[in-house]
Amino acid sequence: MIDALVEPLTTSPLRSLLRLRLGTRVDRALVFLAAGEEPRVARPKRDKTCPYRAPRMTSVGRRGFDQAYWVSLVERDAVVDLQDRRSDTWAGDSTRASVTWRVADPVVVTRERLSAREVPPWIAHDAARRNLRAGMDHGEFEIPEVGISYRLGRSVPAAVPQLSQTAGMPFVWGDERREAYRFYREAVAQGPYSLAGLWLLHHPDQAREVLDWTVQNRSVLSDQAEWERSLVALLQGLTTEDRGFIGIKMAELLSGMGVPQADETLRRVQSAQ
Repeated sequence: MIDALVEPLTTSPLRSLLRLRLGTRVDRALVFLAAGEEPRVARPKRDKTCPYRAPRMTSVGRRGFDQAYWVSLVERDAVVDLQDRRSDTWAGDSTRASVTWRVADPVVVTRERLSAREVPPWIAHDAARRNLRAGMDHGEFEIPEVGISYRLGRSVPAAVPQLSQTAGMPFVWGDERREAYRFYREAVAQGPYSLAGLWLLHHPDQAREVLDWTVQNRSVLSDQAEWERSLVALLQGLTTEDRGFIGIKMAELLSGMGVPQADETLRRVQSAQ
């Protein structure tokens, strides 16, 4: 859903963490919570601004956290009504302005179970408290109560609806068109595999041509070099304990698949641990 900022995992926490660290997506973070423990956040590898420590794979694999959620980091657009504030009284006049906002603190957003639709009123209240005006270069402001940062943009006509939307979408789009845009944007971001699948969905009679194309462009589809670089970087960043834990999990997986050498490998790794 476009309105959702916090979503439960659809796979195991460990698999979700590996997917984040090995993947190239930069539009979401993983938040891990446990009673009485410090929250941990795994963010995309390009993001160096997170104040929370990243979770260790051993803790995630051993269910060291009570809750785990995906949190959207997508920058979004909205429209807010800016009230004039004079001293301690509110004036009747207001200005409708565009605003761009994002999740600044994934932990707070998760604990508040904040939705995108709830953000514009918070921004309008905070902007009024700061006496901000549309069209001025104010910079970025953070609302720590809900973990959101925002930037005010230009004034917009009063007829523009006050809706929370994904960045880059015209404000006049309806919910159905915004959902379609989000779906296709994610498909494009996932690369040629998703695009080939979409083409087959609309042109099933061209399955032969798509198959020939995938064979001829196997290197483009696999992205093996990027995957290998990500895996090497991930393994280099693991502690000795984490490496041993991953080794045990891999040996258990191979043993379950019936690989003859897996049982011996598992015994050796466990002994070393």
